[in-house]
This record gives sequence, structure tokens and C-alpha cells, in this order.
Amino acid sequence: MGHAAPTQVAQVNQAEPLARMSDLAEYRVGLQHYLAGDWDDERWTAYRTRYGVYGQKQPGVQMIRIKVPGGVLPVSWLRAISAVNREYAVGDGHITTRQDIQIYYVPLKRTPDLLEYLYSNGVTTREAGGSTLRNMNACALAGACPRELVDAGRVAEVLARSWIRNPLVQHMPRKAKFSVSGCGTDCGHSALHDLAFIAVEKDGAKGFRVTAGGGLGALPRAAIDVLPFVTEDDLPAVVEAFARLHQRYSNRRDRNASRMKFLVKRFGEQKFVELFTEDFERVRGLPQRAQAKLAWRTPQEAPVARAPVGVVEAHDGSKAVVLSVPLGLLSSDQMDRLADIADTAGVTEMRTTRDQNLVLLGVAEEKLAALVAAVKAIGLDVPASADDVPDVVSCPGTTTCRIGINNSQSFARQALASANADPLAKGISVHVSGCQNSCGLHHVADFGLHGMAKKIDGRSAPHYQLHFGGDARTGLVGLTGPIVPARLADEALALLRQSYGDAKQTGEGVRAWAERLGKPGLAAILKPLDGKTTDDLFIDWGDSNLFPGAPPGKGECAAASGSEELYADLADDGLITLDRAQFAGDEAHARAAGLDAILYAARRLVDVRGVLTEDSQTLDEVLALVRGTFAGNDDVLGALNSALAAKDGDLAVFREAVAYLIDTAAAVVAAPLVVEAAVGDVDALLGMGE
Repeated sequence: MGHAAPTQVAQVNQAEPLARMSDLAEYRVGLQHYLAGDWDDERWTAYRTRYGVYGQKQPGVQMIRIKVPGGVLPVSWLRAISAVNREYAVGDGHITTRQDIQIYYVPLKRTPDLLEYLYSNGVTTREAGGSTLRNMNACALAGACPRELVDAGRVAEVLARSWIRNPLVQHMPRKAKFSVSGCGTDCGHSALHDLAFIAVEKDGAKGFRVTAGGGLGALPRAAIDVLPFVTEDDLPAVVEAFARLHQRYSNRRDRNASRMKFLVKRFGEQKFVELFTEDFERVRGLPQRAQAKLAWRTPQEAPVARAPVGVVEAHDGSKAVVLSVPLGLLSSDQMDRLADIADTAGVTEMRTTRDQNLVLLGVAEEKLAALVAAVKAIGLDVPASADDVPDVVSCPGTTTCRIGINNSQSFARQALASANADPLAKGISVHVSGCQNSCGLHHVADFGLHGMAKKIDGRSAPHYQLHFGGDARTGLVGLTGPIVPARLADEALALLRQSYGDAKQTGEGVRAWAERLGKPGLAAILKPLDGKTTDDLFIDWGDSNLFPGAPPGKGECAAASGSEELYADLADDGLITLDRAQFAGDEAHARAAGLDAILYAARRLVDVRGVLTEDSQTLDEVLALVRGTFAGNDDVLGALNSALAAKDGDLAVFREAVAYLIDTAAAVVAAPLVVEAAVGDVDALLGMGE
């Protein structure tokens, strides 16, 4: 595809649809390469995860992650998801703690047909996985909460449309997770995210406070403030500053240390903020993709629930109905029935939540009773309040995840059943993760558990590390507590609930109670479990085979991107930035972006010939490698020399020369490699020599 000069920046300044059939065409090409043996497993993994297609623990089948920006779920989407789950997958659909929906056990060769159905119905999986900007999250009650300045779900959707398919963010050093909060209460949990926006009002103007560098996982860290106030028009520039900082400085070699929180640690908070601000100021004057204007409101006072459920008075006088969806699991039949219920009640839109629940917006008072009765008839609930029900959240664990250690979902089923039978469990959150990566958000629950392998009498057995008193809204990470065998973890929770119920002081939360007891006091509560054995201590919840221990290898999320694809995207980004800067009248920025494009096109050229380059190498050093590698190739050297000769001349001429070099590099990559050899070397090339 050529890089013709735009007559204006309309090609850049366009809103993107979430679903495009061109994504399907690209996915089919990649799958053909893999099935033909052209691509190895690592390249294919990095490619398909960008389209939301993940390998499962079980060989030959895939998990499909459906992206739901801001949790904004049209009823028509729910019907489409139900249809593909019934036709292509096995088991229930799953609302995740990132407000996505996942379906499971899809044969690889059927994935294109599944994606075709979703995309043709406006549903996307694009950049739901891989080293991309992942799903952008929002408050549970976004769109209904009386306290909100703006619908955080809509903001997240706008941001997703602004950045989906952008070449700058297709192959980042590591994934990035964003959130949006509709007011200073921060129900979007900014502290846990790589980048977050909190709606605020300053001097009569409405905008956002920006935080960055947060995250959970094995090394949790709370985000820090980076920009005290930006307008809605500045939002794309904030994301661009984040992405450029990430691409420039994050660690591509060690992907376990390449999230944004590690840059905060590396530079220190003050220097990190300076770097972020510099990039933001550099790009904020450039044209961005068009985005819908936001609808701002005057907030009202209203109660705040950590995990809202039940019927909530919305700011427009309607009702928001928060359904309790056990562990976020819904069958296709339940999804279809929910869509019917929504249609009957006049609901056009739902919201998924990080608590794995569903919210129905815009329910009229006269429709409420019938809706609640219909929801209960399909096995879901509409509790009176969060204090009336337990809050149990879980990731899939070893039911499907390749790096899961414990069967967290099966244990969570048991924990939920026990909690429902225990009055002391009401209003207490229990979050379970199958490993240390915190996909179940175990760090920010009253009682959190993460799976691990530990030996008993020399034999590996599933265990859970306990955590106490985390808080997602403030970013307070739970206190680390004792480790218990997985088969005794349900009893451990019962003992802890009993002790907390009996011994807590007036108004004392789980964290304060745990701090007051300290590790010795918590261990004493669990003393009855010491030395206790069961016949199935070495068999995890929901399993029938002996526990195999922690799985080897790395997860799909950490698959490295192919360097050739990375350089192609960054060269394209350089050319796009040149166009944007030229349109804005910033000639120096345009020329610098053009030189970046030359650098990445050059790196792509030598990469395809097996010559490795480093980020630390200068343009001159990389150009020397190109000249050595392509000596005698007049097309390549001519395109390169033309671009360099034009760099200080007419900007339009420079732009065309850079575009021609990028296209030349693409042609070299696409062309079959021809190996020339002397006649006497033919036998050696064919492997027939001694």
C-alpha cells in the first residue's frame, strides 16, 4: 500500500469504527501464514492476540476476548455474543474484571468465521489482547450515577475509537491498561492503571486529572499524578504522550519489567512527570482523530457503594438496575433472555462492570417490577444493596489459562456457595486469582487469595496466599497474610469471617482489623487448620487429577512482537506524524518525525535480512548497516539516498521521499529472497556437501 500525500489531514483526523471487516481480512492472512508454516508459534501468538484470540491451556482451542470499551454494551452486541458463544464455543460467556466478555474452547480454524459474525454486527475484538492499549475501563455506574460530571463509559469509548488501529500502539513494549472515572470519587480505580483520567472541575472548567504508572501483578504499585488538569480536547494527546514515552524507554528485552510502573521506578516520580509533560506538550498541538464531544453534567450528592448492586436512582430520573452475575458467568440462553428482558423494558444499553456484573440503564419506574422478576426467573439476582450479598470475583485460573496455577474459578464457586450460606459474609468482598498476576484483583479485596504451588511432605499441592484489606478506589494494596492449602481455603475464609464478625471494633474495616491483629493474630485465627489433612489435599477444586504444580513457560500476554512488524508500524507512525506536524505548521517537528520514519524503515530493511539493531544505535549507524547489507541494490540505496538528500529541503519533497523509502522497504519484505551462489556452491546450499 502506497503512502500518498494527503491533501489535508483528513486521513488522520477521522473517527474510527470499533469493528472493521478489514481486521478480519488481516486476521485471515495471518492465520494462513501460520497454518502454512511460514510463521512460528511466537510470531503467530503476538499477531493473533492483537485480535483477541488467545491459546488456552487445552491444546487446539482458543479463548476469544471481546472488547467492550468503557463497559458500554448495546443490547444488540449481547445477542451477537450469545450467538457466537452458542455456535462456536463451549460453556458460559464470562464478564471479566476488565469489563470484557470472553468465550472459550473455540477451534482455531473456526476463529475467522466467529470473528466475521462479530465484526459484521459491530462487535470488535481488535486490541483486546497483545502489547496494545487494552480495553479502557470506567465506573460501574457510569451513565447513571448522580455524582458524575461526565459518563466515564462514553469517555472510554471515545478514547478507544481515537486510538484503535493506530500504528503507534500496535506493538508496544507491553500492554497498557486505562481507566476513566466520572468524578473525584474515582470509582474507575485510577490507582491500579497504567494511565487514568478522573473527571474534575477547575476554575469553572470541566476536564480531567491524569494519573499514570499504576498496576497490580507480582509487584503492585499505585499510580501517581502526572497532569493536574487537561480538557477533553487534550485526551488524545495525553494517550499519545503515554505511548511515545512507553515506546521510547520501556524494556523490550525483559517483558516482566516493561509496564509503565517500572519507568516510574526507573526515573523516579519527579523525572517521570517531567518526561510525560514534555511529550504531552510536544504533541498537544498536532491534529488528532476526530472525537465526539462529551456531555458534561452538574453533579449531585448520592450514596457511594464500593460494588453497587440492586436498583439505583439515576441522574435522569430513571432507574439503573445492577444485576448480580455469579462470577460473571452467563450462558447463551441467559444472554438471549437478558436481551429480551432489556427490549421489553425499553433498555437499549447495558454496562459491564469490573465486579463482573451487569447494569441495565434507563429503566422506567413502571417497568421495574416486571424486569426484576424476569431477571430472577433466569437465575440472576437484583439484591437490595451491596451489604445484603457477598461479593466474590474470580479469574478463570486453570479452567482455561495457560499460566494459571490454581483452579481459581472452581474454588470461587465453592467460596460463593459458602458465603451465600453465611450471614457474616454479607458486604465482604472475596477476590480470587489463579496466580500472582491479579487478574482476579486479589490485591484490592477485603479477603484476597492468589494461587501458588507449595510442597507438602515433598509433594506439590495447590495453595493460596491470603491478602487483607485492599481498596481499589484508593489503590491500597492488601496486607499479605498466611498461606493455606487450597482445599482448606474455604474453611480459612469461614474462620476469618467469624473472627472479624466477633472481634471487630465499631466501624472497623477488614484492613484496620487485620493491622490491629498483625500477622501473629491472623495466624492464630487459622491455627485450627494446622496439620489438618484431607484425602484430596493434592487435588485442586474442580479437578480430578493430581495437582501438576506451576506450569512452565510464559503467558500469551507476554509474547514478543515481531521486530519487522514493529519497525513497519513505527515508520508509518513517523510519516503520519510528519503529516500532522506539517499541517500544524511545526516544521521542526515534521522533519524530526521524517527522520524517525527513515530510521525505522532502515531497521526494517536490515531486520528482514537477519541483521539485528538496537534502540541505542544512531541513524548513521543503522544507515551504514543498510548500505553494507544492500550493496548493489540500486532500488534500496536509491530510495535511501533520495530521502536523506531531501531532509533539509522542501518539506513536501522530503515527505514524498520518506514515503517512497517506506514503500521500498515494504516491497523488499514482500519479495522472495533470492540467494545467488557460484556453481560450485550449489551442492553446499542444498545441504549435499560433506
